[in-house]
Amino acid sequence: MTGQYTILCPLLKGSLTRSFSASPTSSDIFKPSMNIFTIIVTYNGMRWYDRCLGSLRNSETPTSVVVIDNASTDGSAEYIKERFPEVHLIESQENLGFAKANNIGMRKALNDGADYVFLLNQDAWVEPNTLTELVKTFQDNDKVGIAAPVHLNGAYSELDFKFAQYMGSKFTSDAYMHSIKPCYEVPFVNAAAWLISRLCLETVGGFDTLLFRHYGEDNNYCQRVYFHGFRIIVNTACTICHDRESLQGDHQKYLTISSQTPFYELRKKMGDVNQNINIDKEIQLLKRKKVRRILTGQLKGIKQIDEQISNWQLIGQSRQQNRTAGTHWL
Repeated sequence: MTGQYTILCPLLKGSLTRSFSASPTSSDIFKPSMNIFTIIVTYNGMRWYDRCLGSLRNSETPTSVVVIDNASTDGSAEYIKERFPEVHLIESQENLGFAKANNIGMRKALNDGADYVFLLNQDAWVEPNTLTELVKTFQDNDKVGIAAPVHLNGAYSELDFKFAQYMGSKFTSDAYMHSIKPCYEVPFVNAAAWLISRLCLETVGGFDTLLFRHYGEDNNYCQRVYFHGFRIIVNTACTICHDRESLQGDHQKYLTISSQTPFYELRKKMGDVNQNINIDKEIQLLKRKKVRRILTGQLKGIKQIDEQISNWQLIGQSRQQNRTAGTHWL
């Protein structure tokens, strides 16, 4: 049985229609003899678990599921244990944030022999063929580090509201002309659904927890993926639904606060290992500025200068580590 999904997206000024196989025959199914581990970080996401974890049960390509619960207070851990006993649940006693919790899951996956690691948001779910098609992305393209599906919204009615921005003008043009290509290389797509190869993880490492905790770590990771010679490919033959438009106000407020944390933009921009930046020069300029203020009695702002120096030092440590191949942060 085959069908179509139609994406009614204002950004595309038209409809984007793709065919999919709702119930593929055995000849349609690609069955890789490899280990795929799915990592999901949970926090008070009770309303999504049946769709998120249930969709993985229905994946035509099997996956071992590891959930890291960030000290949820809504009974998430108990619910997952009862309804999804096949899940390996790691219960944190504190909210570690998105980056560190994912790193714990990725480390376990590598230790347990994963060939691929699939990062999936708690507010997202896959189709039966999603993992199958994502693995094919690595088979059909060279130097892939991350493969991602098309992101739909939670209602299947249009693209996720930021996904079209990630895809760029070429994808928008092709969608408008109804000539979508099988794959698109992109500089960034958010980490709601990433299939990462073992080689990429062993070369690039995990999320940078020195500079980031819950926001910006996926931008930084994509920068590092390209620095180490890998590519990021979106496969348009498969989809996920990302239900983030239904996020509650408290969570949206948390994300906003995270992105407005002092020096967040500095870390995000200057942490890019593809840029050539003289960290020592920036620190020396700030130190001279501090000395001048002290000598002239302008003591107001000294604390802010010290904070700037500290942030530049952290950026320097991060860049030095991330420019070296290895399982950093894991």
